[in-house]
Amino acid sequence: MKGRVGMWRYDDLSIVIEVIRQGSFIKASKKLNIPSSTISRRVSEFESALGVRLLERNSRKLSLTDKGEALLEQCHAQMQQIKHSIDDISSNHFKAIGELKVTAPVTLGNELLNNWFCSFSKQYPDINLDIVLSNHYEDMLDDSFDVAIRVGPLKDSAFIGQLLFSTEMVLCANNEFLAQANIDYESVMDIANHHFLSFQQNKSILKLLSKELHSDIEIPVKTRMTSTSTAILRQAAVDGLGIACLPMISIQENIRTGQLTHIFKGVIGHHEKDIFAVYPSKKHLSVKTRVFLEYIKQQANSISVS
Repeated sequence: MKGRVGMWRYDDLSIVIEVIRQGSFIKASKKLNIPSSTISRRVSEFESALGVRLLERNSRKLSLTDKGEALLEQCHAQMQQIKHSIDDISSNHFKAIGELKVTAPVTLGNELLNNWFCSFSKQYPDINLDIVLSNHYEDMLDDSFDVAIRVGPLKDSAFIGQLLFSTEMVLCANNEFLAQANIDYESVMDIANHHFLSFQQNKSILKLLSKELHSDIEIPVKTRMTSTSTAILRQAAVDGLGIACLPMISIQENIRTGQLTHIFKGVIGHHEKDIFAVYPSKKHLSVKTRVFLEYIKQQANSISVS
């Protein structure tokens, strides 16, 4: 129907604008490196899509119609702005510059990654970190995260997961609690007789692994407190509320200062805690993302989990 705009493409408009600027199909052809016959056809198709004539053609030259003049006046500056914006985006993609959005678990972010984030910002002042700490798996694509620090096992195989480090889950308790509890250190099964501080997903059965025998151990536990938070369970253990099985990286300072004692060293939690840096794709990875990944991997390699 006449007067209704048909389908057209962005590059159709750019071709028409260049033809108008150059004043001929041949000059536009050389400028755009496109055959003049293709340019002529694309201009005709664009005019048909709009339902208006933009150029008057004769054997000597091209001249603009009123509609053509209006198109040049209204669209040329905008086309240049779009081109400059795309050039800027493409250029910044290859520089360590811009906003980098990162998500990480709360305890890990507050106690370990906070120093990494701040030292990274000092080293790369043109990268602005946007850090979201959450124990929920934020949607990387919907929420536009560049990198997520995640505790394994990873759920979504569509993303790239780079292992940063692993830490054993170890049994620990406060010395005063241990003295009052009269624990039998000859048998790890004695844990069943004492208060236990448990992660919510494992609140009734403690699953361990014998390091010497490489065999599984399951212990029914009397849960005194459950939580999704490592920090809460660690504080409960420090306060003498029971025995806990926690990541060594989260309690090694408490062990060093005597607030907690590592007990039953011959067993560990059934699964190590693997910490990953997760990102959508290796393809077209921006420089800002790449240098961030390299930096946190370097930091991870330098930590000591004893």
